[in-house]
Amino acid sequence: MTTGSKPTDLVLMPILKAHRTAQGRLVVTQKYLDGATEYAKSWPGSVVSLFKLSDKPSSDMDHVEVDGPDGSHRIELLPRSPAELAERLKSAALAVGSLAPEEKSTTVLCNRIGVPIVQVSEYTLKTEWQIIDAQGANPIVTMRRKQWAWKTERVRRRLIRLSAGLQCNGTPTFDAYRPICPDAFLYFDNRVREADVITPQELRRKADRLRQGAPLRLVFGGRFVPMKGALHLPEVARELRDRGVPFQLEIYGTGPDEPALRSAIARYALQDLVTIHAPIDFRSGWVPFLKEDPDLFVCCHPQGDPSSTYSEVSSCGVPIAGFDNEAFSGFQRLSGAGFLAPMKDAGKLAQVIAELHADRERLVIAAQKARAFAIQHSFEATFKRRTENYICKSLLTKT
Repeated sequence: MTTGSKPTDLVLMPILKAHRTAQGRLVVTQKYLDGATEYAKSWPGSVVSLFKLSDKPSSDMDHVEVDGPDGSHRIELLPRSPAELAERLKSAALAVGSLAPEEKSTTVLCNRIGVPIVQVSEYTLKTEWQIIDAQGANPIVTMRRKQWAWKTERVRRRLIRLSAGLQCNGTPTFDAYRPICPDAFLYFDNRVREADVITPQELRRKADRLRQGAPLRLVFGGRFVPMKGALHLPEVARELRDRGVPFQLEIYGTGPDEPALRSAIARYALQDLVTIHAPIDFRSGWVPFLKEDPDLFVCCHPQGDPSSTYSEVSSCGVPIAGFDNEAFSGFQRLSGAGFLAPMKDAGKLAQVIAELHADRERLVIAAQKARAFAIQHSFEATFKRRTENYICKSLLTKT
């Protein structure tokens, strides 16, 4: 869309790919749609998402089919040729990329046609290497993948220098890239809306119940894949049982590691203490459950991806005990809403939880800090600030 001759579109080029159903509809994630629609509330023009197509859906658990425009947000397929893309970007006041190596040509194109582009970053090289290690491939394959990741990191740094700005999801890339982009923008991905953040009254009820000394109610939610570390949970639970800590652990999710997860629970005879549940709807099920029930989220991520879990769990007044990956360590540094244990050390993580059981006031204080952080970084507040940053970097501010 243009106003007179001035471009006004915010053009998003997500790393997430769309999938087409047999009926011809596009499938994306609800989380992505919610974010793009939220941009449209503050962006003074249209918001357009240009998706690449994939032959199969992603492993995310919130797939939705889309038929057409959703308010001021439109979904289109990414043009195949540079000439077609250049034509499509004529109406763009700003393009948003995902700092992926395959977008080098797009970034160069934006520079050539005078469209500013802002990159969005999530993974540092360290985190990418940790994700590769978590996949458990043979050493030769692992080495090759790490070499490729090292090469792509060099490309990313060149793309940052070619771009008008950088938005960093979480502290890892913010800390890594600020030396080459001093005005990098830090945010924390979060789907919990301000109205859904736990209230002080709800927090007090949880604190009162926690102080009564009942068994700790522990929870984990996420995909059962190596990078999310779900297979460490039975080890933590076994350590807690052997230390005499009273608890119940509820695990929500699905994924390829589920058979191994159930096997470990049975092998350690944890069936009375650990229960696996299917995923539940985020806003109508997961958020109310977190606000009402758990005392502590157990997070065994063996790598530093800036998971929205940290912000979302905190929004519900649930502190986190987890491995000290770079994303959770940065989140903890700024929020005070968590407790760190050495990476992949189930015994030390169980020790942290045991100490919290013995001193529950620490959990109460951490829950209060979690809520305070969440209010500042709610879904609406985060996307409003991000949109304002886009506006500052766009052609809309140019004369």
